[in-house]
Amino acid sequence: MNIILPTQNLRTNRLRIENGILYLRYGQSFQDIMYDLTYFMKGKNFCYYCKKKVPRNQITMDHFYPRCTGGPTIPQNLYPACKKCNTEKANMTYGQFLDYLELTTEEQQKKYRLRINSIKKGLNAIGMYEFPYSWITPVKVSEVHTQIDFANISETKFKKEKAYYKKHHNFKKPIILDRNLYSLDGFYVLFVAKACEVDYIPAIILENVEIHTSNSK
Repeated sequence: MNIILPTQNLRTNRLRIENGILYLRYGQSFQDIMYDLTYFMKGKNFCYYCKKKVPRNQITMDHFYPRCTGGPTIPQNLYPACKKCNTEKANMTYGQFLDYLELTTEEQQKKYRLRINSIKKGLNAIGMYEFPYSWITPVKVSEVHTQIDFANISETKFKKEKAYYKKHHNFKKPIILDRNLYSLDGFYVLFVAKACEVDYIPAIILENVEIHTSNSK
């Protein structure tokens, strides 16, 4: 899939877009770059949900499809939001949040949140995501490239990811790859897959993103 990018070429201290391709340097924070892109394209002064003007130092970034059920950090899934709306939306999808806002009493809202939380737990229990599956491409583990050393990753995070996989037979979120299958985000998916001898992993391949490694031209 292609992420949403500005139509014009762009070069800043952190961003480089040429002819519809976003070029990244290895070691950059993928999340920070995605946030920068989203703010650049969708604004920093208005909340997507309540439409109110918000001071720049009070704007936050919301995941349209929540991270707790696999929602990726890419511009298609990111919207600037005020702290109030972001906190109130919590782990709901956009559609669920709209339904929540239609409720007129605190008791109705409380019951709805409990039901949504139950749905999220159910999705995790059966290893399902809550975003369009058209974004996902199964990728062979041996074809994925990374410059992150297994010895330098967090043992605690690795153990949690591995325990999740052992319990649910799926990963908390797909790995995100550039068009040459270099890892951009979700590295623990790759490491757990190798440790558990998994052949294929769920991936979101960004066809208009390319990372420059030390061996890149």
